[in-house]
Amino acid sequence: MVKTRVAVIGAGFFAEKHLEVVSTFDDVELVGISGRGNARIHPLADRFEIKDRFCNYEQMIDSTKPDAVLVLVNAGNIFEVAANCLERGVPTLLEKPPGLRVAETKRLRDIAKASDCLNMVGLNRRFYSVAQKAREMITAAGPLISIVVEAPERLAEIKGVHPAEIVERLIFANGIHSIDLLRFFGGDVSQMHSMKSKWNEEQNNSFAALMRFENGAIGQYIAHWMAPGTWNVTLYGMALRIELNPLERGMKVDASGTTAIEPDEIDKQFKPGLYAQDRYFIDCVRDGRKPAFPAANLDDAVKTMELVKSISGASE
Repeated sequence: MVKTRVAVIGAGFFAEKHLEVVSTFDDVELVGISGRGNARIHPLADRFEIKDRFCNYEQMIDSTKPDAVLVLVNAGNIFEVAANCLERGVPTLLEKPPGLRVAETKRLRDIAKASDCLNMVGLNRRFYSVAQKAREMITAAGPLISIVVEAPERLAEIKGVHPAEIVERLIFANGIHSIDLLRFFGGDVSQMHSMKSKWNEEQNNSFAALMRFENGAIGQYIAHWMAPGTWNVTLYGMALRIELNPLERGMKVDASGTTAIEPDEIDKQFKPGLYAQDRYFIDCVRDGRKPAFPAANLDDAVKTMELVKSISGASE
């Protein structure tokens, strides 16, 4: 068996979760891991039997010559690292966000096009088994009529953990996941109206948006960062409603009653969505084919980032 040689950039929480997945792939060889000053790199490399460890990811790429890289660094460094990998033409799976600004995502897209580099953005909620089942159920019953996404954040807690730039760009750094679900279920947006407020903060922390998708469905986005709660999605179709609350589990309601939508076993074993997402990326690298829906490449990610910008009212 010819194995796909994968190098990992990053040694934090998300690197661990991705490694838990890709280490189970028989057709993958983990050829190196880099973690700039991260003390976790050695125990992590030991756990997943990665022999070569680096402090500099560029040296790792030069030394190991991987078939693909996983860019799993913190949100503030993703743009710089991913840009370098794409310029080198190394097939790249980059965690979200693909930059903290729309301009950065567009720059990554342009670099990937110039180098003809396979790329994929880690919007793993598109690969949740319950989300894919919900989408299939709505489509089978007729078109999607409406979608409501609620996405509270614990801003006060986040401020004490992350750098100021991440906090200030939080709707890009993390909110992209929930906003991307609008596009995953509804498609591209043709009309948008949004409102935002500041409550006891210097930055906007309360958002409401109403939109129409190109297929005629109506979408709503609600995010209040000073109140508790979990992310949830409600889908309205022809004679049925589907609730994902929390996102990892679902419930279908129709004339016959209420039916639970259970996640696949693989989503119970690993961080939901990661196994299917990473498996799809490796298959694309192996086969030399460009990722397509439900995956998000940088072309698609630009559209989501532009929607985030429209909802947030950010100037850039």
